[in-house]
Amino acid sequence: MQLKKIFSLFLIAIVFNFILTNCKKDEGPTDSTTGGGQTGQGVINSLGSGQVSTTDGFKINVIPGAVPANQSGSSASVTFSIETKVTPTKALPSTATVRSDFVKLGPDGFVFRWPVKVTIPFTGADASDIKVLYLNTLLDKWVIIPANEIDNTAKTVSVDVLSLGYFCAATISSGFNKISAEDSDGGFEFATSDNSYYYTLTVGGVTNWKYPSQAAWYTNIVGSSGSTGSQPTGGPRPPTHIHLPQATYTIWVARTTPGTLSTLPKVEFYSQPVTGTIAQPVTYSGPLSTGQGWTSLGFPSGGSWSETRPANWGTPTVTYGTGDFQATLTWVNNSDKATDIDLHLYGPNNMHVYYSGLTSSDGSLQLDRDWQRAYGNAIENIYSLSTMPSGQYTVKVNLYVGVPNNFSVRIVRFGTVRTFTGSVSTANSGNNPDNMVTVDTFTK
Repeated sequence: MQLKKIFSLFLIAIVFNFILTNCKKDEGPTDSTTGGGQTGQGVINSLGSGQVSTTDGFKINVIPGAVPANQSGSSASVTFSIETKVTPTKALPSTATVRSDFVKLGPDGFVFRWPVKVTIPFTGADASDIKVLYLNTLLDKWVIIPANEIDNTAKTVSVDVLSLGYFCAATISSGFNKISAEDSDGGFEFATSDNSYYYTLTVGGVTNWKYPSQAAWYTNIVGSSGSTGSQPTGGPRPPTHIHLPQATYTIWVARTTPGTLSTLPKVEFYSQPVTGTIAQPVTYSGPLSTGQGWTSLGFPSGGSWSETRPANWGTPTVTYGTGDFQATLTWVNNSDKATDIDLHLYGPNNMHVYYSGLTSSDGSLQLDRDWQRAYGNAIENIYSLSTMPSGQYTVKVNLYVGVPNNFSVRIVRFGTVRTFTGSVSTANSGNNPDNMVTVDTFTK
């Protein structure tokens, strides 16, 4: 509580006039389930692997070691989720034509220790022309995520990502205006004689764009990765691929072992990059094609392996709690939006779980992440530690102090998953529940 009050003294004078002159009514949250799509969820820990999928072809694949440890450095668990036919919080640009359902993948606002593989089914496009778009909340724009695999038989495209959120498959009319043409994406193929590791190729830099107009779509190309896939029975499946626009690249190589049941797998980083130029497209000639025209990437020389991660992967998120019930609030804090938003859970027997009441009196629920003023993808999280008492519960979001901002709340509840999006604009440092935004009400 004290930290909140101290923070308020710094901000409230600056923010007060802004709120008075720019105040708008808080928008009631939008429920992701209204689109009638499918959902899927699964719990995967730091030492384990697994797949979360829907029957219509969306998938998240996780290898051992992708889920970061918890605050004590021990193995932790994450609930992965898929929600299809959702409405994203930002429309696609007019130059993009969607070729799949929009999908919300969770947890968002979370940086993984090793990339996870996302697979999206597409229709109405040639395999060489398909792109995966990701809504980058920090940039507030849709960007292309380079693909690592296209299945021209199943009509699916896969990407490796360190963070989840809104995705779709699309074709782009500006800068990518011909199917299987000379300006289509090319790609690197990387193979070694040691197939006991998963490898990742990560873009460290790019120059000499062959088609400069394409650069605007690849805002976050530095840090993009393509990883070795997994065999159906587990373990690496070489070679490693990454689709990229035609240009010259600096590529960093990282690797990880499949891991054991008791030891978090090592992530190792090679100290020297390799440089390569992609000067031709990769094409898919038939249903069983794995692509022709890959640019071979040799192993970098003169370096050594060390137990670390590529610098442009960012810092892994310390894993927070998950249980039969979990509510996770996320929003974006930056220099334009110095905002402290809080997550509140009200329940039976005068239960109130929030930043000043971290654990319910019966010990069944806990808030283990209270984000206050740091910039970036902000996270607050409440989850069940044991069986929750019967009764009515209400999840609320409160703007403690700061300027108007948008938020998202993913609620995992006894086998279901729903994401709610909305906004807050009225500061409520007194925590009056009547001035909070009600996200969800349910009976246990």
